[in-house]
Parts: sequence; structure tokens; C-alpha cells
Amino acid sequence: MKRFTVMVATLLIAANGHIAAQADSISVQARLVLGTSKEQKDRMEASAAIKKKLAQVFKWKHYYELHSKRMTIADASTKSAKLSRAASIKVTNKKNGKVAVSLFSKGKMLVQKTQNLKPGSHMVLAGNTESDSAWFIVLSKSK
Repeated sequence: MKRFTVMVATLLIAANGHIAAQADSISVQARLVLGTSKEQKDRMEASAAIKKKLAQVFKWKHYYELHSKRMTIADASTKSAKLSRAASIKVTNKKNGKVAVSLFSKGKMLVQKTQNLKPGSHMVLAGNTESDSAWFIVLSKSK
């Protein structure tokens, strides 16, 4: 009987540790957004919250979501996502809602940023284009 009790206690402790480890994972939505002054009716507009956030800082009249990718990242882990032929990101879960993001264009790192990402907030990284537009990577914490 004592052996059975020890085995059950060990299994409960192991299960508790597994549940705690899962609780530290985060889910992040990464969006590739195009900012431009030209209306493009064939493209999907970015959400109102993203347009509002970007329009406060940038000059573009229109913002379009070109691609979206959801990533679930375990605690202290890194995941990569390709958002276009040229743009990709590496996202690291740093614990307690803090994430570190590296933005790459054509394999070359453009910028690194670390931020506490709370539900409802956005992290924005930007890149240049050779035309009259700009592209942005907008990250938000999924529920």
C-alpha cells in the first residue's frame, strides 16, 4: 500500500509540474501589414485597432493585412515564422508576458525589440520599401 501511495504522489507531482509548464506558454498573433496612401480594394483592411495605432504615428492613409500567423511559444523558447518571401521573425517567450522579437528581411536582421506584451496591446516593428509605402509586423498577445 505504501508503494502505491508513493507512486500516486509521484504521478500527481509530475502532472502538476506539467500543468505549470504549460501555463507559462503564450500565444502570439503576428500580422504583416502594408501601409500606403493608395487604396487597394483587392486587399483586406487591417483591424480598426491596428489602423488606429499605426495612424497615430505614421503618415499612411490605408493599412492592409497581408498575412497573419498565430504562434504558441513555450516558456523560454523561441519560434520562427515566415510572413512573406522576404520578411520573417523569431519570437522568444521571456516569461511573464515579455517577448523578444527579431525581424529579418531577406535573411538579414533589421531590428530586435523586447517588450511586455499584454492582451489588447500591440508591438510594432517596421521595414522600408522602395515604393511609396511601408510594411509593419504587428504582434499581439492572443487570449
